[in-house]
Amino acid sequence: MPRHALDGMHYTSPETLSLEREKLFGKLWSFVGFSSMVHERNQFFTRKVAGTPVLIQRTEAGIRAFINECPHRLSPIQTSSTGKRPLVCPYHAWSFGAEGEFRGMPNEGLYQFSAAEREKICLKKLQVAEVGQLLFINFSENPIALTEQFSEDFLEQLRDVSSHLDSQVIYSCHRVRYNWKLNMENVKDYNHVPFVHSKTFMPALAKMVKALHVVDSEEPSKVVQLIDESVAPELGSLSYSSKASIKPYENWFASLCNKYGDEQAYYNWFIYPNVNFCSVKGEHFLLQQFDPVSPGVTDYHLWMMTATRKDERTDFTALLSALIRGERTVIAEDTVVLESLQDGFGKHSGRFMHGEYEAHIVQQHLWYRTHVLGEKV
Repeated sequence: MPRHALDGMHYTSPETLSLEREKLFGKLWSFVGFSSMVHERNQFFTRKVAGTPVLIQRTEAGIRAFINECPHRLSPIQTSSTGKRPLVCPYHAWSFGAEGEFRGMPNEGLYQFSAAEREKICLKKLQVAEVGQLLFINFSENPIALTEQFSEDFLEQLRDVSSHLDSQVIYSCHRVRYNWKLNMENVKDYNHVPFVHSKTFMPALAKMVKALHVVDSEEPSKVVQLIDESVAPELGSLSYSSKASIKPYENWFASLCNKYGDEQAYYNWFIYPNVNFCSVKGEHFLLQQFDPVSPGVTDYHLWMMTATRKDERTDFTALLSALIRGERTVIAEDTVVLESLQDGFGKHSGRFMHGEYEAHIVQQHLWYRTHVLGEKV
């Protein structure tokens, strides 16, 4: 039985999800959105991250992140998914400043708060980090350094590629019936593409993936080495980039954009724990995030945009609609497989098996078992 791998129970267990919310999403930096979404003062967007309501807003002090709850009756400060308004609770009009500090309340005499009580009133502020146009938040009061979670080289790649993202963005969120970890493992598993996406994604690739080596090769097995060493990898190694060749073709909109790179390639930046950031030929981009709702339910967030338009007056609304429809077709093929996989988990389920090409997933499981489940690998 492969001791490095996770049991099926960790994809169905409420106790495991509770551990993830505490030790994974509660401690690591999580992607929340793009700085272009809060370009102007008082622009905001809201969402949930692993079940916690979050508010991102540009104040006079810059981009700030808060738990989206008023300390009075716990009403959301902002009730829309996006918008532009000050930090004022819609329930009783308590108002807050740039850093979440209390500004005032109508009908103050009704509350009879002491001076000491007033001084404690504030929004719960979260740490926020900008990596190029990508925004990350951290729920911890003493967050780990960003460079502990991501290598300097990987952060520089994200800054570089995100400088090519256009401000016109299309977004969708749909709910799927499987554990979030299955999707992050799926996007790292390129070997499923010829079988699950034979008529959609596969025809665009330049060639089929070749075997890493024959079984009787003298080349040492990375997977066997990882298991034999039984040491959790560095956190920074779980986020990395890759690319695959694409058959040459021309997009009609390419000449209207300042594209990223000059290769006929499909680029991936895997951002641990739950983001797949991609680009097709550096001409358009997609970012997928798999956010846990319950052990067997995930919110699938999808953002898409082109490379930066050379002329901001160019309207890509119709193009983006077509691109996201195409991407949702591919996603639907994965969903059928992953929902079936999730539905089959039970007491009969053992641990996953991993082949040589799945070394990155093995590393992910080794780290997870040590730092989330608290096990010795």
